[in-house]
Amino acid sequence: MKIDERKFPILGCIENNKLTNKIFDMLDNSGYDEKGISDIKRSFNFFFGKPLQINYISSTIHQKIADTNNFVKAKSLLSNSPKATGLLLLPETILPDFSNIHNYVGADPKDYPINAILYSWLSANNHERISNKSQLENLQQKIKAGEKPPAGADWDRLIQDLQGGEDEWDEESRTLIIIPIDCNKVTQGTDQFHLISNDEIYGWEYSDQEGRAWYGKIHDYVMSFILFYNFTEAETHIIHGVDTGQSRRLKLNDEKFLNETKNNIEIIDITYFTKLIRTGEFGVSGHFRVQHFGPGLREAKIIFIDNYKKSGYTRGAKIDDK
Repeated sequence: MKIDERKFPILGCIENNKLTNKIFDMLDNSGYDEKGISDIKRSFNFFFGKPLQINYISSTIHQKIADTNNFVKAKSLLSNSPKATGLLLLPETILPDFSNIHNYVGADPKDYPINAILYSWLSANNHERISNKSQLENLQQKIKAGEKPPAGADWDRLIQDLQGGEDEWDEESRTLIIIPIDCNKVTQGTDQFHLISNDEIYGWEYSDQEGRAWYGKIHDYVMSFILFYNFTEAETHIIHGVDTGQSRRLKLNDEKFLNETKNNIEIIDITYFTKLIRTGEFGVSGHFRVQHFGPGLREAKIIFIDNYKKSGYTRGAKIDDK
């Protein structure tokens, strides 16, 4: 399979795994009014200048992580998990779940298809610092252009607050900020508030908290990926960009990949991602489990218990550490 800009136009907006201003061309294709475009532009400040981890999600893995129940018991591992800024390339188009959106909004999930997701997974403090800097720069530009504050607004006080910032109170918990994308357009259906979710409500029923009324299903998908990527025994294979002079081809499980972009892209080998443990004489359906290990059982990983109905054996994963 070719991984290229034709299949995922977002890759044409990324060079050497960093987002470029070409992303604004995609934003212009999205059909939003001037205010909508202005609101969405601020969301890209969480991504500019940061190296993006780009992962193509194979169909097999996609099926596993799309089911939140597979990983919800491991949600405690999300806190203090490795920070990342990345892009997920999906094997099929998915839709958000608007079942909790009020009927008067008139939102149709079919209007917001998604086949790629930009995500920022940082501490609450990090996201707040980036947001404050973005708001401050936007406000300073308005003042420089001669714009006056609206009635009741105290821009001087707001500037002081943004420059001072909040005390750093939380470096362990994580917040997730997403930008949904489909082909050559951004499919963000609401403001930045509704693109943010935190690790505490992963797996909860979608609600108005932290934007889950709009993108709860997509937040959970990305968080499931984060759990899968960091806590299963996955082996990643990098197919390099066209200008690197390194291999751009890969064959895994009879599937061939060719990278025709200027970015390095990771492919996860499904045959490496679990340890299969079969230990019984009765039928048990396949499921994921959190297994603690190490001194004091302080470390944890996710393993997959395969369907089994035979006397026991253990087959170790092909690698011990990712």
